[in-house]
Amino acid sequence: MSFLPSLLHPALLWFLPLAAIPLVLHLLTLHRLKTVELSTFRFLFDSYVQQRRRMRFLEALLAMLRTLFLLLLVVLFMRPVIKNWGNLFGAEGGTGGREVILLMDCSASMNARSAGVSAFDRAKKAAASVVERLGRDDRLTLIRVGATPEELFSRFSTDTKGTQDKIDGLKTTSSRANIFATLLQLFGPEASRRSNPIVYLFTDCQSSGWLEVRNQGLERLIPAGTPFVVVNVGDKEPLPNRAVVGDAPRRNRAIAGLPIVLRPHVVNYSKTETAELTLSVFIDEKEVTRTPLVLKPGESATRAVDYLPREPGLRRGRFEITGKTADRFPEDDRFLFTLSVEPRVKVVLVSSNTAADPEINEGRYLYTALTSRAEASDGSAGGTPADPVAASKDFQRSLDVREVTEAALNAETLRDASVVVLANCGALNAQQFDWLRNFVRGGGGLLVFPGDKVVPDTYNNAFFPVPGPQGESLTAARLGAAEGDPNKLETFEKLAAIDFSHPALSVFDNPDPDARHFKTVRIYKRFKMQLPPKRGNAWPLMKFASGAPALVESRLGDGIVILSAFPAHTRWTSLPVKPDFVPLILRLASHVEHRPEVEVSPVVVADSTAEISVSNAWSPAEASVKDPAGHLLTPSLERSGARLLGAFERTGERGYYTVDVRGSHLGQPKAASLAFAVNLAPEESDFTMLDEKAMRALLPGAELTFVDASAEAQAEKGSLGKEHEVWPVLIWGAFLLMAIEFLFATVGGKRGDTDEPTSVRQRILGMSPGSWVARMTGAGRQNAAEG
Repeated sequence: MSFLPSLLHPALLWFLPLAAIPLVLHLLTLHRLKTVELSTFRFLFDSYVQQRRRMRFLEALLAMLRTLFLLLLVVLFMRPVIKNWGNLFGAEGGTGGREVILLMDCSASMNARSAGVSAFDRAKKAAASVVERLGRDDRLTLIRVGATPEELFSRFSTDTKGTQDKIDGLKTTSSRANIFATLLQLFGPEASRRSNPIVYLFTDCQSSGWLEVRNQGLERLIPAGTPFVVVNVGDKEPLPNRAVVGDAPRRNRAIAGLPIVLRPHVVNYSKTETAELTLSVFIDEKEVTRTPLVLKPGESATRAVDYLPREPGLRRGRFEITGKTADRFPEDDRFLFTLSVEPRVKVVLVSSNTAADPEINEGRYLYTALTSRAEASDGSAGGTPADPVAASKDFQRSLDVREVTEAALNAETLRDASVVVLANCGALNAQQFDWLRNFVRGGGGLLVFPGDKVVPDTYNNAFFPVPGPQGESLTAARLGAAEGDPNKLETFEKLAAIDFSHPALSVFDNPDPDARHFKTVRIYKRFKMQLPPKRGNAWPLMKFASGAPALVESRLGDGIVILSAFPAHTRWTSLPVKPDFVPLILRLASHVEHRPEVEVSPVVVADSTAEISVSNAWSPAEASVKDPAGHLLTPSLERSGARLLGAFERTGERGYYTVDVRGSHLGQPKAASLAFAVNLAPEESDFTMLDEKAMRALLPGAELTFVDASAEAQAEKGSLGKEHEVWPVLIWGAFLLMAIEFLFATVGGKRGDTDEPTSVRQRILGMSPGSWVARMTGAGRQNAAEG
C-alpha cells in the first residue's frame, strides 16, 4: 500500500527557523578555557579535560533534542496528513504525457450500498483522486460504461474543475455494464490509435458486466503491455439480495371484464440468508393483493394473481416486495409493467340465413362456437395445458358477437368490428366487397366459410382482386368447382397435413398419434382450392389427403384473411359436431383479431429498444415520447410493409414512458396515448463478483493492477485519497522528547560550578518550572556564564 504525506497548513513552514534557537543559544554560551600553567595540578587538569568532553557531548545532545522538540512543535501546528492511494498509480506513479482513460461503471448494481455508501460514490471519489494526481501533459478521456458505452469528453487534464464537475454529474443507468463493448470502442479495429494509454476501470466487479468478455474473449484486442488498473469499489463477498424480476403480463391487450393472470417472479439471490418477504401487486397505485413469502437461500417463487379490469383504458402496474430487514440494493424490489385494457372484441357474423334451424341457417354452428358459455376445464381445475378448449375459454368470454344478414353489412357495421365472419355469403355486392377489403387492409380479421350459395367465379373475380395498379389481392388462392357428394361416403376427404407450428393451431399439437386432433373429421363436399406457383400472399394451414389446400391464410395490408374450402355446417362436413370445432373457430378468430392501430412494447429492459408501430392508414403520423423525467423526445416513424415503425432507444432510466401518436384515418384526425415501462436488467440483481485471479484471466496481455477499494478495505484503511491526520503520533513524540531531555538535563548534565557533590534528590527538589524552561532553551547556561 502507498501512503503519501502532505500538510494542511503549509504556510507555517516559515516558522521552521525557530527550531534553530536552541542551537544558536548553545553556540553563544560556549566559552574558551583560560590556560594557567600549574605543574602541580597537571594530573587534576587531565581529569578535568575528560569530564569537560563528556559535558560538551551532553550539552550538544540536549541542544539537538531541544531543536527537534521545537521542530516537532512547528510541524504539529502545520497539521501533517497522509493519504492512502493503495497501488492506484502502479509502478510508474503519476508520470505525465500519457493518455489516461477513465472507465466509470454506471450499471444499476453500482447503487448497492455498504456502510451507508454506494459503490458508485466510492468510484467517483477514487476517480477524483486519479484526476488530482495527473500531470499537465496527460490527456484525460472519461467514458460512461453501460449497455452502450458513451464517451463524455477527451481533453488535457489542466481543466481539473471541469473534469471534477463531469465526474460528479455522472448518474447510473438501469442497465448492466458491457465491458466488451467498451473495450471494443477503445481498441477495436474502427477505434483511433491511442498513444501511451493507461486505463482505469472503476467497477464493482459484478460478473454480469463481463458476460460478453467471457463468451468472445479479448485476445489481441488490448495492446500488449497496456497498463490496466481495475479499482474494485464493490464488496469482496456476494451481496445478499432479493429481487422481483417479472414476469411481464403474457398479453398486453387486456379485455375489460375479462380476468388476466399476472405472474410476479421473486428470487432470493443470497447463498446463506433466508428471505421473509411480502409481495404486493399495485395497479394505478392501488394495492390489488398482498402475499407473504419465505424463500430459502437461492430459492425463487412465482405467484399467479388474477386481476379483473372493469373499464377500458391504460393501466400502470408494478410488483413490489418488502422485507423485515433493510435491503442494500432496493432498486430491484419493484417490477413495472403496463396494460392496455380494451373493450370486448366485436365480431360481426354475416350469414346468408338467420333461421333457428341449423340445417337451414348457415351460420348457426359458427354463432354457437363463438358465444357458447359452457364451462371447460383449465389448469386450475384439473385440465391440462394442451386442452384446446381450456386454452380458448378466456378469449371466448371476451367476444361480443353480432349476427347480421348480408343485406345489413355496411360501413357502419364494420366501423368498430375486430373480426368479420362470412358464412356462405353469396349475395354480397361490389360495394360490400370494397368495404370488406378496406376493413382487412386497415387491420381487421376476416374468416370466409363458402358454401353452396357462393359462386367461385364471383369471389375470384369480384371479391379477391384489389382494384388498382399494384395488382394486390385479398388472397392469392382461387376457388374451383365444388367436389364430392354428401350422399356418397366414398367421396369424402380427410384432413391430413396440418401446420401445428402456426399460432392458431399450436394448441392442437399432440405427440401421441392416438390422440391426434382432427383425425376423425370427414369433409363430404368442398371447393377445389388452388394456389398459384408463386403463392404470393397465401399459404396453407391445412391440407386434404389429396394434397389440396383445405385452410389458407393470406394478408392484405395490416389484416389477416382465413379462407376455408368448406362451410361450417353438417351437410358438407362432420367438423361442427366434433370437439375440436369450437376451439378451432375461437383460435382462428383470436389469430385474425383486429391489430391495434397503434402499438408499443409494454415492457422493455433498460437501454434496449422500445418499438412503436402505427397503422399505415394513419399516415402521415408522428410520435412523441415523454420519459420519467418529463423530457419530450420525438422518434421518427418509417414505413415498413403495412406499418409505420419507430425505434425508441433512450430507455436508460427506469420508470413509465408515455407515447403519444397523432395522424389521420380516412381523412379524420386520430390520436392515441399509450405507455411502456422500463425495468432494471435482471442480471443486475445477481451479485456474483469476480476476484483478481478471474480479472487477470479475462484481460490477457494487459499489465493489470488490481486495487482493492472495496467497502471492507475502505472501512479498514479509509477511502482512496482520504487524508489521515498524524497529530496524535506527533504529540506523543513531543512528550517523548520532553521526557528524554528532562532525563539528560537533570541526571546526566553538568553538576554546577561548586565542588560540592549534589545528589539527584537534591537537584530534583531544587528545580523550578522557570529554571527548567530556561534550560530547555539554553538560556540557563547563558545566565550562569554571565554570573
